[in-house]
Amino acid sequence: MGSATVNKLTLETARDVLQEYLGEVWALTQAPDVQEVMVNRADDIWVERIGTISRAPDCQVHPDALDRAITILANINAKDQTHLLDARLPGLRIAAARTPVAIHGDMLCIRKHARHKIALVDYECAGAFTVLPPSAQRFAGRHNEALLARLPAGGTAVREFFEWVMRERINVAFSGSTSSGKTTLLNALIDAIPTDDRTVTIEDTAELQVRLPNYVGLEANRGVTIRDLVKFSLRIRPDRIIVGEVRGAEAFDLMEALNTGHPGSVVSFHADSSDTAPARLESLIRMSEEGRLLPLEDLRHKIAATFRFFVHAERHGATRGPVEIREVMGVAAGRYITRLLFSKVATEDLIHA
Repeated sequence: MGSATVNKLTLETARDVLQEYLGEVWALTQAPDVQEVMVNRADDIWVERIGTISRAPDCQVHPDALDRAITILANINAKDQTHLLDARLPGLRIAAARTPVAIHGDMLCIRKHARHKIALVDYECAGAFTVLPPSAQRFAGRHNEALLARLPAGGTAVREFFEWVMRERINVAFSGSTSSGKTTLLNALIDAIPTDDRTVTIEDTAELQVRLPNYVGLEANRGVTIRDLVKFSLRIRPDRIIVGEVRGAEAFDLMEALNTGHPGSVVSFHADSSDTAPARLESLIRMSEEGRLLPLEDLRHKIAATFRFFVHAERHGATRGPVEIREVMGVAAGRYITRLLFSKVATEDLIHA
């Protein structure tokens, strides 16, 4: 009984202290319609209300107070003072990252659990079981054969293609060598992401230039790996995950993440061509223990289901950028079925495709 009393008092004290340090941020978590509060950095705070995310105007916290709050949360959860934190308080799930892993300063996400159990009849009354018309289909625009048919000619069609895949939330895998222009092209794609999406970038060395309003940048640092960050990113409510360069076992976690509700994400890695890129991705995934356990054909089906397009970049003369766009259409007899949609060096087959 004594231990339980101490725990209760400790939690009450923690809440009082967090209210003192987090101020308006903590007050937001008390609002009945708020589901999540996202502190991208001390002066950039967003809130999710009934499924809609918006910036909390004139709401900020002092950077030192934010750091202190993260320390308190780690202590109350008996966690080490590391640069990534996964913590709990009654009714709350909390994830935090400290600088320099969080590129723009300490960040924190507080998610509220539902206070009351929701019955099936509540879903029905709220319209959750109502059938929507075909026009409301979230991914209705994902099929655009007219645009894909224009890709062999290049030019405007390629720009429209990249805008389309970002707008329609289609996963893209980028391949290429060092100095092939992958990062520059990735920056251009990020600019095409709708501004109401919450985007998380993960890099080994921070190079991406992101101008999106609701954005968290994470960098592998202080013993925190890319794989750690991919797993952590799922706890901070991303709409899209952008990984600057995949080099190993994190490829498995990323594939799993993109299959569980984060379409429209982008990953880049080294490969020789768009044709060999799927096999290169296989080898990266198999660097993980989980990936090694997957039968090869099952792995190929997963890759084909996750990444519809593979874009390959190279230095070509004085220019750097995309030289091939390939669509993965599925797997048959254990082999990828693909079609080359665009090539920097025109071929007769493509021109007449």
